[in-house]
Amino acid sequence: MAESKNFAESELVCSCCGESGVQQWALDKLQAMRDDYGKPMTITSSYRCSEHPVEKSKAKPGTHNMGIAFDVHVHSGNERYDLVSLAIKHGANGIGVDKNFIHIDFRNSIRVVWVY
Repeated sequence: MAESKNFAESELVCSCCGESGVQQWALDKLQAMRDDYGKPMTITSSYRCSEHPVEKSKAKPGTHNMGIAFDVHVHSGNERYDLVSLAIKHGANGIGVDKNFIHIDFRNSIRVVWVY
């Protein structure tokens, strides 16, 4: 089980089965973001097992299934901007922007940014 000082185990396990699969190195990057941000960040989705409904609907496993992605709840446009900026600073190459959350992943590829 990956561990960090600011994120609870309940935020890091699959919501459908409770399985742990977050990669420690990815969580360390998210923790570094949190340290820079200096405020709480709430993870709404992290690791997803292959049986998770969202993963089952995909043609191939996504970054959540790889244990390298986190969806973080946001309350405002300013918070969204700050967290996206920090994600880029800390090496996120996958960033998805939604009204209520941002998806941050640490894929090993060219940076991709999208809007839900």
